Amino acid sequence: MNKKISVISFLATVIVISGCAQEKPISSYDDAGLCILKGQAMGYGNTEIMPKIQAEFARRGELSISNADCDTYIQTGKQSAQVDMQTTRDIIDRSQRSQAINAIQGY
Repeated sequence: MNKKISVISFLATVIVISGCAQEKPISSYDDAGLCILKGQAMGYGNTEIMPKIQAEFARRGELSISNADCDTYIQTGKQSAQVDMQTTRDIIDRSQRSQAINAIQGY
């Protein structure tokens, strides 16, 4: 029972924290960070922020890092987002299985 409550509390905390997080201004990212942010947005499928990211790339013009390095950072951001999403799905799946087992066992 405590494990079930802990998982549910954890998920609730993650949801609350992510909903309250302040968005960092895109202009405050360094060039590598901007490339990572683009990759994360792509990985999460966040289409709302992509025009802002593209506008920031256009505003900066040439980056202080090579296009190849930026592409590497974009891939890193994508992979990070995909791992985060899979981890979240795994936690939710385990929580649902635990709830089903507890319901069957009468907890």
